[in-house]
Amino acid sequence: MLSEAQLAARAGKLTASRVKVLMTGTDDEIMALWEQMTLGEPEPDLSDIWAVRLGEATEALNLEWYRRKTGHILTRHGEVTLHPVHDWMAATLDAFDAELPGPVDAKHVGGFEKREKVVQRYWPQMHWQMLCTDTYTSRLSIIEGAREPVVEAIDFDKDYAAELFDRAERFWQCVVSLTPPVDLPPPVEPVLPERWRTVDLRESFLFSEPPYGDGEWHPLPEAPNWAAPMRDALELWDENKASAAEFEGAKKNIKALLPNDVGEVLFDEVTIKRAKNGAVTIKEASNA
Repeated sequence: MLSEAQLAARAGKLTASRVKVLMTGTDDEIMALWEQMTLGEPEPDLSDIWAVRLGEATEALNLEWYRRKTGHILTRHGEVTLHPVHDWMAATLDAFDAELPGPVDAKHVGGFEKREKVVQRYWPQMHWQMLCTDTYTSRLSIIEGAREPVVEAIDFDKDYAAELFDRAERFWQCVVSLTPPVDLPPPVEPVLPERWRTVDLRESFLFSEPPYGDGEWHPLPEAPNWAAPMRDALELWDENKASAAEFEGAKKNIKALLPNDVGEVLFDEVTIKRAKNGAVTIKEASNA
């Protein structure tokens, strides 16, 4: 749980854990946050919520695993950081990776929902942390059930961050002026960047038709810079796939035909050897 020092540093601030409601919450949920902040009520006690306590219990191990896997040093553990200009904006960091640079947040989830949904849920919080730390990338280290943590990169989406800041600033003015928020914009879910895109290389080349052309495919100006070498590699793969299949078939047949009591076979420039553990290797014979 948050220490007394952390709670004091966060008091009266709009924090990363609170801003999500401004993007995805109902009018009633936003009004409840306004009442909490204008009345100076303490933050909700989450000590009886198992998921929260479990996340706290695994946070240190989660971050240690991140350090082991990335080789990056983590700092600023538990720091309550304020926005460099707007001191009403605050975020409590789990950790900070100076090599990115950017905040790192440790999460422990049930493991029964799609990871994209988990990332989407923490999108507002991580953007708020990036705003407060003046950085442009962040990481979520997620334990799904009892599985090894996976690290998801959340890069700064300037349009989303602008909308988040605009809503937060308008909400904050309502807090300062003790004016209930009205005419609230509709909830908006973050649109995650496409993880895997499709590139149709057939649209990246133009065939130079003989007799006026050279009979070759040439990349168009808008083609990606890796299109030409990729095309060469794919054509080579296509030309050799039949012989590659024959090669693999011959290798399996050789191993199947080799008697169990034979340790070595010599034939022309090929040597077959059986290791002590029974593994069979086939390679070109040494000229020595």
